[in-house]
Amino acid sequence: MEGIGQAADGWEAALATALLGADRAPTGLAGAPLEPWGEPGPASDPGATLLARLAGHGVRHLAGRALAPGLLVPAEPRPPAGPECPSAAAARLALLLSGGARDRLAEWCGLAAAAGVRAPPWLVPALAAHRADLAEAVGRIAGSELAWLDRACADNPAEAAEPVSGDWSEGSPSERRTAFLAVRADAPEAARAALEAAFRTEKAEIRQSLVAALEVGLSEADAPFLEICLDDRASGVRAAAQRLLSRLPRSLLASRMAARAQAALAITAKRRLFGGTTHALAVTLPEESPMLARDGVEPRAYERRGGGTGAGLLREILGAAPLHAFAEHPPRLWIELALRSEWSDPIIEGFLAAVRREGDADWARALATVLGEAHAGRLSGVRPTDPLREVWARAAGLLPAAEWERLVEAAFRGGEAETILAHLGHGPAAFSERFTAAHLDWLAAVTRGARADRDALARSWMIDRLAERAHPDAEAAASAAALLARLPDETPEDPDGRLRRQVARLAETLELRAAMRREFEPFTIAAENARA
Repeated sequence: MEGIGQAADGWEAALATALLGADRAPTGLAGAPLEPWGEPGPASDPGATLLARLAGHGVRHLAGRALAPGLLVPAEPRPPAGPECPSAAAARLALLLSGGARDRLAEWCGLAAAAGVRAPPWLVPALAAHRADLAEAVGRIAGSELAWLDRACADNPAEAAEPVSGDWSEGSPSERRTAFLAVRADAPEAARAALEAAFRTEKAEIRQSLVAALEVGLSEADAPFLEICLDDRASGVRAAAQRLLSRLPRSLLASRMAARAQAALAITAKRRLFGGTTHALAVTLPEESPMLARDGVEPRAYERRGGGTGAGLLREILGAAPLHAFAEHPPRLWIELALRSEWSDPIIEGFLAAVRREGDADWARALATVLGEAHAGRLSGVRPTDPLREVWARAAGLLPAAEWERLVEAAFRGGEAETILAHLGHGPAAFSERFTAAHLDWLAAVTRGARADRDALARSWMIDRLAERAHPDAEAAASAAALLARLPDETPEDPDGRLRRQVARLAETLELRAAMRREFEPFTIAAENARA
């Protein structure tokens, strides 16, 4: 206590000297020397002496000596949230945090969470810097530790320890959204009812944020309120409501879109003279209207300028319509007739958007099958083109992952490089072990093949994408390294070595990802055994 009192007395004297001016202050006002430094600075330079004295007081304050004993509250013990990761994995995390490799850092967090281990305490403060861009990933392996650290470093630890309030009516927009999401996750209907009651009094920014938050626990019960939001004076609120209503196939908006789609597209049947039936697609282009705009259907600016308003509206309506609007006929018939229509582009694009939104596997299979036949020249009345190949690849990308991999594996065995590259631009974000091996085998064959195929491969940057999507085991890393070893540094057709640099990055990335998995292996095996 004596040392603290002396520090406080010395501070008051130094402050008075600073206010009066170092040259004008009475002799001795600055107080006794500060231990352990003694009198700082030469007596002939009172300004330097004062600055040194203030610096000494600052060091004392930072060390906690200027604080009253009652303010020195020890932090609460940190309860362990789980076993720490292996030392090799911790060292890897330290390297990733210092190197700024965001993708690898997110992957490390995912591996740690799958293994059921936590980040080491000495790296938790560094992970705090990534809570904004990798909130979910970091929260899974250091969430409770970071919460403890926040409380320990808060100005008022008692207030920081209080749980988040369920009252979302107060605070900043982000705090209110967070509180509302917590209520919504716990009681969806009660949260929506509370929002409805106070909705009209809120500012546009808050209304938009909270309507968008209804995505958590979204159900058909939310449709009436979202329907009201379509008339909101704020465009952001209207757009949020339109986006959510399009995911509710039984909403009033979905019913209106279904009726518009059925008015725009119809299949007519005509009996042949000698038996059988022929089908044709009747297309009626929609026109702009305030009701269409209210439901979020408007042509793009370039379509207005170029005269394609009707086609643009057709695409948007079909993309927003529920697929049950076309249940009168099989998906294959709709797609075949659409491809033979003069309006094939907007119709197929609309179907793709609807299938992507609803995730309907039957429609996805029909699209991939019919478009594949058309690209192969096996669909009468449809000419194979490069744009058709790209649409086929996009449709195949909507298939379940295993089905997409089987389709592309078949292309590996006999397809053109351009067709395979088109497919590899879509599909799942992570490949299976079997497909990774097949992909690397095809890659090796292409690097030994025709120059045109190697050029297409190097231009597409597909190798860099493979590094992120491949199954990164030791075999894949070894295959990539062997492929790199067979490539010359430079060739006449690749003087700058672009292809070799891409393969080098592939080998390096796969080796790094495989090493990361080996570092978690003991815990990963234990976690898998526990699940089994």
